[in-house]
Amino acid sequence: MDRVAVVTRKPSHSVPGPLAAAAAAEFLNAQEITTTDCRGCGAEVSGVNGRYACGVCGWTNHWSEGHNQLPGAHEDPDAVA
Repeated sequence: MDRVAVVTRKPSHSVPGPLAAAAAAEFLNAQEITTTDCRGCGAEVSGVNGRYACGVCGWTNHWSEGHNQLPGAHEDPDAVA
């Protein structure tokens, strides 16, 4: 029986610079964990800023029912120009 060498590589973790860290902290401070009852099955569901998805029955509320406006495409740093 031949032996096969196993090669693994540890993932490299980048450390954000001060500007990226400040932007991330500002973003996270604006997030609120909210809880409600699922309209599909009645299970308690938690979400972020009033946007929910039930892991029991798959129900989701419409994006417009959230507590704040979602960012537009022009604010997406990953959008293809």
